[in-house]
Amino acid sequence: MSKNERNFNVSDAALLQHAETVFASIGENITDFSVFDSTLTEAYPTSIANAIAEVKAIKQDQLVIDEQAELTERLNEKMYACTAAYRTIAYFARKAFPSGTAVQNQFGTNDYEKARDNQPKMILFMESLVSTAQNYASELLAAGCNQTAIDSLAPLASELKEANTAQEKFKKDRAVITQERVTKLNALYQLLVPLSEVAQIIYAGNPAMLAKYVLAQM
Repeated sequence: MSKNERNFNVSDAALLQHAETVFASIGENITDFSVFDSTLTEAYPTSIANAIAEVKAIKQDQLVIDEQAELTERLNEKMYACTAAYRTIAYFARKAFPSGTAVQNQFGTNDYEKARDNQPKMILFMESLVSTAQNYASELLAAGCNQTAIDSLAPLASELKEANTAQEKFKKDRAVITQERVTKLNALYQLLVPLSEVAQIIYAGNPAMLAKYVLAQM
């Protein structure tokens, strides 16, 4: 079984809602259960409450998704900024070296298309561009380039690398969060199973009580 495989067939929200319903009722009915099964003691409601709290302590899936979307948006913004900066430098590189294809290639004119949609490649591309622009700074300035455009390259390369690292780290963190959440949900489910099974016996003729303790598709 996968570490992220749920033991139950309902949604996480449905399981949690059922658990809260059970907890709201079990305190006054625990004697019925313990008479039938002595392992379902007075401490059982506390165990359910603790399990619910542990699930709620973990970030909700939607919040995790929203946080990752924010990081992705930031990374895309840095990619766009790097593209804009490259195009500026490339314009002046072509102007400074109109017939110097080899020099233009040092500015990445032959590599840009491969890097533009790939963050790791774009990071390396920008780091190389920083070095090349510094080496040919006097030629770029003579061609009309602003010093600010040259100086902006290093911070942009660094910001792109940081944004990519943050996103990749979050992806790994998300996997850990998901695994932890599923583990806690499965533990909560295991506490609810015996209550559901016993309820179907001791409350067989009581639909209202069954509704409290039996989880559909359990």
